[in-house]
Amino acid sequence: MPSDKKLRIIHTEASPHWGGQEIRIFEEMKWFREQGHEMILVAPDNGTLYERCKKEGFVVISIYFTKPRTLINILKMLWVIWRKKPDVVATHSSTDSWAGLIAAFLLQVRKRVRYRHISATVKGNFLNKLQYSILANLVITTGNCISNILIENLKINESKIHVLATPVHSSLDLPSKEEARKSLQKELNLGKDTRFIGQVSVLRGWKGHPYLLEAFYIIASDNPNLHLVIVGDGAMMQSLKNRQASSSFPNRIHLVGHKENVHLYFKAFECAILSSTHNEGIPQSLLQSMQVGTPVIGTKVGGIPEIIINGETGYLAEPQDPKSLSSAIIKTLVDTRTAKKMSVNCQKQIEERYTWGFIGPQILQLVQT
Repeated sequence: MPSDKKLRIIHTEASPHWGGQEIRIFEEMKWFREQGHEMILVAPDNGTLYERCKKEGFVVISIYFTKPRTLINILKMLWVIWRKKPDVVATHSSTDSWAGLIAAFLLQVRKRVRYRHISATVKGNFLNKLQYSILANLVITTGNCISNILIENLKINESKIHVLATPVHSSLDLPSKEEARKSLQKELNLGKDTRFIGQVSVLRGWKGHPYLLEAFYIIASDNPNLHLVIVGDGAMMQSLKNRQASSSFPNRIHLVGHKENVHLYFKAFECAILSSTHNEGIPQSLLQSMQVGTPVIGTKVGGIPEIIINGETGYLAEPQDPKSLSSAIIKTLVDTRTAKKMSVNCQKQIEERYTWGFIGPQILQLVQT
């Protein structure tokens, strides 16, 4: 296929939530459209991704991808693909992948892409081998940790799998760190001596927020001006509010909910933390923090060790270990000289490896060939 041919690409996504995976789809669709390609989203119309793509002017088609409706969804996807005649069908979650890939396979869509965003174990059964080895003819993962699981458990040909991390926005207009800190102090009605650490993520069990709170409790007494800011929304919100209310430092823990301007929060933090227990790919939140020059602390799960160079861009901590997490936080707060070096290293790593200008052309080449 000529490299200058304009493509029609359908992305499918079952989740109604808004997290790193959905951000990846949204930004990828925007980048491809900027290159002149036609992008279509198939997703449930009660989801954030659907609404944002609709607002952005993409063609959006509503299908509720649930397991009891798999046969119905296959028929719906057959109809969508038959009408739209795409060059590429790219699927992202389990239920939409079954419907999308089966329909694309039956209608002989030239490029059938199965994305895999998280490092959760994939069982080596017949159905998974069918999905990844036969129905899909291209597999894209966001980290080596994910590819290794697929190769080991499903015995997929390594040449079929490509690791392409989720890039970040290439242009940001942000205030200085001091101005961002003052802005957050004002927002939370706190004094000028207040310093912040924080985590930005969906509030789900595997993000490890209880361990983050325990780590904060360990260091809070000796650092009276330090506050913890948790940005995000999700199923764990009420549980975390209960923990906040019963803690010894309820006024120094801030659950601010979902925010659009997360880069401003990252800029205000002394360090950004991701206390995940499992299921991570290459977390968007850590990349966003590194982009603005804020050192990162993450647990040794999934693809986190692939992006945090211990002692250079941040620190790695043991999962489900508040003492390990608190120790890493203290290192960042105390050793300001190293923290400044980390800030420079973070931004350099993003510029070299995690921009759409670097990742986008690689994806395009894969779906064109």
